[in-house]
Amino acid sequence: MQEQKNHGFISNYLYTMKMAKKSNVTIFVVIIMIGIVSFSLELLEVYTPKIILSLVEEKSTVNKFIMYVVAIGIAIIVFNIIFNFAWQWFDALYKITAGFLEKQRMHKVYNTDFKNMESPEFLDYVQRAKNALYYNQGFHGILYQSRNLLANTAIAIVTAVLIGRKNILVMLIICMLSVVISKILSWVTKRDKEKFSDFMAPTYRKITYLANTTKNFDFAKDIRLFHMARIFGNEFGKVNRFFMKHNMKHHNRWILCNFSMEAVVLLQKIMMYIWLVYTVIYKGMLISDFVLYIGLVTSLTNAISYLLWIYSNLKGNSLMVNDYRKLMDWEEDKDTEKVCKSIDEINLDSFEFEFVNVSFKYPGHDNYILKNVNIKIKAGMKLAIVGVNGAGKTTFVKLMLRLYEPSKGKILLNGTDIREFDRKQYFKIFAPVFQNIECFALPLYQNISFKNEEDTDMELIDKVLKRSDLTKKINMYEQGVYTNLLRIFDKKGIDLSGGEKQKLAMARALYKDGGVIILDEPTAAFDALAEDRMYRKFKEMTENKTCLFISHRLGSTQFCDNIVMFDAGSIIEEGSHEELMKLNGKYAYMFNIQSQYYIKEA
Repeated sequence: MQEQKNHGFISNYLYTMKMAKKSNVTIFVVIIMIGIVSFSLELLEVYTPKIILSLVEEKSTVNKFIMYVVAIGIAIIVFNIIFNFAWQWFDALYKITAGFLEKQRMHKVYNTDFKNMESPEFLDYVQRAKNALYYNQGFHGILYQSRNLLANTAIAIVTAVLIGRKNILVMLIICMLSVVISKILSWVTKRDKEKFSDFMAPTYRKITYLANTTKNFDFAKDIRLFHMARIFGNEFGKVNRFFMKHNMKHHNRWILCNFSMEAVVLLQKIMMYIWLVYTVIYKGMLISDFVLYIGLVTSLTNAISYLLWIYSNLKGNSLMVNDYRKLMDWEEDKDTEKVCKSIDEINLDSFEFEFVNVSFKYPGHDNYILKNVNIKIKAGMKLAIVGVNGAGKTTFVKLMLRLYEPSKGKILLNGTDIREFDRKQYFKIFAPVFQNIECFALPLYQNISFKNEEDTDMELIDKVLKRSDLTKKINMYEQGVYTNLLRIFDKKGIDLSGGEKQKLAMARALYKDGGVIILDEPTAAFDALAEDRMYRKFKEMTENKTCLFISHRLGSTQFCDNIVMFDAGSIIEEGSHEELMKLNGKYAYMFNIQSQYYIKEA
């Protein structure tokens, strides 16, 4: 597990501004606009009673009185219109910023080491980074409160200066109290938020998982067939009760903090009112001035109160931004800076992979999945990888694909450690056909080419569909290769059977035309006749190419010229089918066990 750096409050605030600027600089114009308008409205509210009473004290004419009242009214209406427009504008602009941040988050997840996707700690970071994008939280919370921060800071400074001209001592006392309280609240907030966020991250992830089961098609079948609705419902209820219990405790602590803050603000108001009454009685202050200073005192104390709350809120949201940055700081699958060779220089007609004392274990685990694996794979070789479940077959392939990195040893391509090649370039040489095939809610052609229409060779799409035996299926639909898979976003979308999905995977491999073909249980969903047809297609497909074939059906490996037998993470037997049968070891034993059922049936 990587040790992630914690960023300070100021750093997180500036980072938020930087991301907002990158996504849409207009949002800053709106924030400043809202701040100026809010400040102007507050001053108008404070000075309006003063202006009206002054006109009365001066015994001004009715026309002058009406003129001032109308002017003030128009100003208030105009400022409110601007404020409401800017508020709606801000909300729309943040969606752009949130989209930009989400794209950054997705890019980070897609480009981290594959093994991290099996790490609960990493998945917690992913969830917490997602939480930082919600409304009134994280980035939105900081940007939203920045509007109020600007306005209330200006209000506090102006009102403090105006009041301080009368009594500087009172102002110093208020400022000192505010600083002390803000520091206390900051410490309490940071400590509580950190603990709560760390504690609840797995719970958030579990709630998300349970909620997703309600809209996942694959889950839906099993839930209904095995009457699992009550189990999931009960589990969700249990997790939700746990969440509510601890969230309530967290909320109650916040109420206590807010009560403490309100008590300090009340004390400040009492002090200011005592001073104002004293100036009226003993200093002969005018009623209009008295009303003005009442308004200034109210504005000042409210501004200070709001600033304390804003600061506390910003600190809490800063911690969520910090969670986002921890994910963004996560080390990606960075290739070696000094690339020894470009993958384009590799001659796929003449190359050699070599596993040199390769061992692998998952992070946080003590047991090795693979142990001291040594093997050479030459260009054009048809290599079958067999063994019982858990023997290490799939892990071996994933290491070769660079989805995992060896814990010990190294994998060489023409004598060069594969970690020294650019990963994206390295992936280009492989064309995998996996057992578990994922269909994406995209048109069929994109599920094969994974490119935009203008970059897709439609003639090649037609060819690979024919070779993978999918043409008849696709011709049934009016839109042909433009037919969407799945019905998530398109009610006319289609679902593929298990066998059709594996044919789709074959079409993907044919379209990619990689030099090394990976076949991982590619016929698991086929019946006997379909399997036979597909093996014939595989033989045609793998001609003049290197092929790694993983299968539990040992009879299907006979078209391969070399077979390796895995057991408990190690290669225990290697050779052709005939050689391994003569050896009369574990391969021969497993082959005979499987073949006897076919013999009995015959």
